[in-house]
Amino acid sequence: MLYGVFSDVHSNVEALDAVLGFFEDMEVGGYLCCGDLVGYGPQPNEVLDRIRSLKNAHVICGNHDLAVVERMDVDWFNPYARAAALWTRQRLSPESRGYLEGLRARLDAEEFTLAHGTPRRPPDEYMLSAAQFSDNFESVKRWPLFVGHTHMPLWFRADAAAKHGAEVTFLEHNQLVSLPKEGDSRVAFNPGSVGQPRDHDNRASCALYDSAARTFRVARLEYDVEATQAKIRAADLPEFLALRLAFGQ
Repeated sequence: MLYGVFSDVHSNVEALDAVLGFFEDMEVGGYLCCGDLVGYGPQPNEVLDRIRSLKNAHVICGNHDLAVVERMDVDWFNPYARAAALWTRQRLSPESRGYLEGLRARLDAEEFTLAHGTPRRPPDEYMLSAAQFSDNFESVKRWPLFVGHTHMPLWFRADAAAKHGAEVTFLEHNQLVSLPKEGDSRVAFNPGSVGQPRDHDNRASCALYDSAARTFRVARLEYDVEATQAKIRAADLPEFLALRLAFGQ
C-alpha cells in the first residue's frame, strides 16, 4: 500500500492542505501521522476536522496535543509553545478535544510502529542521533518505525559496522530510500514537519511510504506562508511563531 506519511502539522491548515492535496494526487491508500496536530498555529479545529475525515488513517498524538488536553504540563514548554497551548485550549471544539483525548503517542501495528518522539519515550524524547536510535532498538516490536517531533526529515538505519551500531541521514526533497529486503530491517523514518519545518527550508515536508515496494520518499511542498503568518498575528499569538515560518526554523 502507498501511505502518505506526515507529522507536526501544528494547526497550520494552509500547509496541511498542500500536503493532503499532494497525497490525493499520488492516490495514497492510507495515512500515517506521527503527532503534534495542534499547537503553535492559528487553526486547530480546521486541522483536526481534516485529519478526522481521512480514511484508513493511523494517527497518534504528540506532546503539544497532550498539553492542549491537559495530559502534559505546559510548564515544560518554552514561552512561545506554552502561550500557544493555552490559547488552543480555549478554542478547541468539543469534537476536536474529544478526538485528541482519544489518541495515544505510540501505535504498534502489524507492519510498522508509530511513535511521536521515540518508542521508549513516545511523547517527548527527540530522536536525532544514531546513538539514540540504537538505544531504542529493544523498544520496537515491528519495523519500520516512523517518528516525528524533531521537525526534520531523517532516515535511521542499523549498521553493525557504524560507531553506534546505526547511522542517520538527512533526507532531501524527492530522495528515494529503499528499505533492505534481506538482512537487518531496523530502520526509522521522520517525514519532517508539515506546519513548522526547522531545517531552514520553509516548504511543508511530508513523505510517501510504499509498503509493497519498501520505499520511502520525502516531498517538500510550497504553501501560502504569508496567509498563515497573517492568521497567527490576527489571533494575537506570539510574533515569533509567525516569523519563524518564513525561515524554516
